[in-house]
Amino acid sequence: MKKYIHGRRALLFKLLTVLSLTSINNLALANTEQFEQAYAPIMVGNITTFIPIGLTPDAVVRVSSKQVGDQTQLAWTPSSNAEYYKVLKYNGSSWVTVMPKVTNSFYTYNGTGQFRVVACFKYGCQTSTATSVDEKNELSISAFYTQTNAQISENSQVTVAWQLAGSTSATVTHIQNGRATTKPITALQSGSTSFHVKSDSKFRLTASGFNGETTSTEIHVATQRANPFLDKGLKSEYKQPFYNLGLDIIQRTILQTEHHLVFATHDNKLFFYRAYQEQGQPVSWQQEWQLTLDGVVNSVPNLTENYLYFSETNASNQGRLCKARLTDKQNLICSDYYAEPLLTSPIIVNNDGDYSAKFVDSISPTSKARGVYAFYQNGDVRIFDQQTLAPKPQSFTLENELEQPMINTPTVFLNKKRIQGISPQFLIKERDNVMGVGIPTNQIVQQAQSFGVLAYGQQATPKPMTVIWKGKL
Repeated sequence: MKKYIHGRRALLFKLLTVLSLTSINNLALANTEQFEQAYAPIMVGNITTFIPIGLTPDAVVRVSSKQVGDQTQLAWTPSSNAEYYKVLKYNGSSWVTVMPKVTNSFYTYNGTGQFRVVACFKYGCQTSTATSVDEKNELSISAFYTQTNAQISENSQVTVAWQLAGSTSATVTHIQNGRATTKPITALQSGSTSFHVKSDSKFRLTASGFNGETTSTEIHVATQRANPFLDKGLKSEYKQPFYNLGLDIIQRTILQTEHHLVFATHDNKLFFYRAYQEQGQPVSWQQEWQLTLDGVVNSVPNLTENYLYFSETNASNQGRLCKARLTDKQNLICSDYYAEPLLTSPIIVNNDGDYSAKFVDSISPTSKARGVYAFYQNGDVRIFDQQTLAPKPQSFTLENELEQPMINTPTVFLNKKRIQGISPQFLIKERDNVMGVGIPTNQIVQQAQSFGVLAYGQQATPKPMTVIWKGKL
């Protein structure tokens, strides 16, 4: 019995609701401008009922006007859910409708005056309106840029900012992974807004003016991946002991001997592996140490007297030399950064390897200048003390001899067989060209500090290196 009464009450309520909706719609049809009635569902126990509500579209935020002769051009910020707009004009005492329905966000009126624009849709019109503001500037985008750091991580916030002129409305669209999100702009002269970035993104700024005129510009933002250079490589039938280690090895930095393996990775690290072999077992490579550096090693290190010499370039394109003991990475020493990238390997010149003659040769003014030579990308050449990596007083340059940046490590020819008529020299290859450059002597290097002209560690103006010969391959 209770179920029967409850069912009849529900049916009666639905009938009353239908009658109510019909009468309300009929009343609306009797008005000058007819709108549909909006309703909101209400739950009462197990019964859903609908009550009438007032519903209007979002208001127009800004109306811009521009007088052109006897006409007034109007443009406004679009309402996100408006279906059309009314244009109102002030006649001195009240606002009257001069155009009842405009489906665009711009309109030209034959005459002058003060105007308002009202957003409307099927449920009604917005009562809040903005009064027109004169806009005399031509439409242009002065600037569109990111206010975030250059290195943007995945899953972070990116703020874009803009400066506009003559704009009546504008939007910023964020596009990533094929999906677009658009935000309307209310600050039409200058402002900023933020977006959540998960991957490489594109931001498009679109500004609108009068008569449907638009202009746009884009900026691209690349996110900093955890390891953007890592290449898994291909598995083959050969032994690949580092295949599954996830190391992004820079191929041109690999130094391999029978028992040692040294290489650098793109994430500012330097590794040393040693070969081990038990009787009857294949050779295995075990990591002895790794160094985390301020920059990246871009060339093969130089192993001399159990010390590893290597060049490093940081994110500011500044290069320096470093050395560390191979066995345990201790006694790490680095020179000061120089204002040029250092992409070549260190070259060590030390008396043809005849260490018993070091003292005798060092006092000879005509002997070659001993030390660690660094050939920088712009052609500058600096010499460093092999023990302390302090710079020698005189530096040199090949800038006027090079057509391309210095990226290939020169070959040092010391003439150990003492062939008559051939002096020690650096062999420098540049594409199909090759040249021989004389190794500076002690006399030239030490002249810069004679008579106390330079303090220790200071360097004189670079001198051009002596080019002995040039040829083509």
